[in-house]
Amino acid sequence: MNPELLKKCLSGNASEEELKIYEKWMEGEADDFDAEELTGENIPLQSEVWAKISAENLKYEHSQLFKSKVFKLLVAASLLVIFYFFGFQRSVSKDQFMVFHYDQSRPAMEKEFDGLKIRLGQNGMVRLVQQKNDTLDISFSGNMMVRNTTSADKEILVLSRNNEGQFRSKKLNLRKGRSYLLAHYLFKGDELVMVENRNLMDMPPVLALNMKRDFNL
Repeated sequence: MNPELLKKCLSGNASEEELKIYEKWMEGEADDFDAEELTGENIPLQSEVWAKISAENLKYEHSQLFKSKVFKLLVAASLLVIFYFFGFQRSVSKDQFMVFHYDQSRPAMEKEFDGLKIRLGQNGMVRLVQQKNDTLDISFSGNMMVRNTTSADKEILVLSRNNEGQFRSKKLNLRKGRSYLLAHYLFKGDELVMVENRNLMDMPPVLALNMKRDFNL
């Protein structure tokens, strides 16, 4: 067997025809066209060839097994990190941030956030963020009813954006145990209107009608 041809066969770079020559040589058959004045010194014994092949196969199997274990460990570690991250985020942030949309199938549904119970009018949406300094930021659209269920007065900061895209804020004080109606009065430069539930007549007539419709007042 030609050493170069043997090397190609062992390295997996031989052609189909060269592999046939190799297989015949392994079976002990001699081919005249493959004899190129070789000496016994440069022709490896078949036992040596098989030993080398077995060693390469074993090395490959170990390599594949190691890669498989590393891959499984990486997947497990990644899943653990993901679960920890989302679990941590939920435990830390669920009481610090909430977005609440009006649900047409359950129009009377209430959501509670930091001691406030909130209902939304038709097509309403509210976003609440509890800041580190205990300030509660509220951004909302549509009509909103909010009740302070805590044992103390609560101050909130209502954020809004005018037609020019500028943000502004307004502090409101919610008395303990009281319910309030909030809306943006678009006819007066998006003025924020808040009245106690029992003082609905203090609202502009248009807003009062909407509140009666949304909250069955």
